[in-house]
Amino acid sequence: MFIAMEGSSPTIFGENNYKYYVWQAYLNTKESKKIYIEGPAAISISTSPVNIRKMSDFAVSYINRFDEPVYLIGWSRGAAACIQVAHNLARTNKKIEAMFLFDAVDQDTSTDSNLNFIPKSVKNVYHAIATKKDWMDRQIFPTCGKTADPSVNFVVKKFNATHGTIAGKGTGDDGSKDWMWSKMRLYNLI
Repeated sequence: MFIAMEGSSPTIFGENNYKYYVWQAYLNTKESKKIYIEGPAAISISTSPVNIRKMSDFAVSYINRFDEPVYLIGWSRGAAACIQVAHNLARTNKKIEAMFLFDAVDQDTSTDSNLNFIPKSVKNVYHAIATKKDWMDRQIFPTCGKTADPSVNFVVKKFNATHGTIAGKGTGDDGSKDWMWSKMRLYNLI
């Protein structure tokens, strides 16, 4: 099954979610069981209608309905929600075959999990990290998902792209889409 978690919305209220590479992957996956989870509003906290915790809880409830390989893709807070799913599943027997993360960031207070750490419930992680962030972007979009359990095949690649362009906002992704698509092809997902 393929679970796509969007990163954000351009507005305070959450409508008109950005739909870049995560959306494209969702539309193009070969997986028949798939869901797309919209991201939170531009600003989210623990009481927001959509936040990292609520996104991950929704994904876990979907995962628990089936017994088949799990693949997750996410950008920004959607990527952080993917990591939260891994933490939730670490308490069960379910494993995530692979996670595909575009510049995971933890920006809300909805979870107390260590979203900088990817637990052993994940077999493979591919994390595209944006490096073209100015001081303010590093404060607003602090990268998480930077370490993993030793049993995880953890592959990180840095791209000279902004937080938005690494996931398809405009041009200048520095090859992040091609790299991530090549990783998804290893699993026959697209």
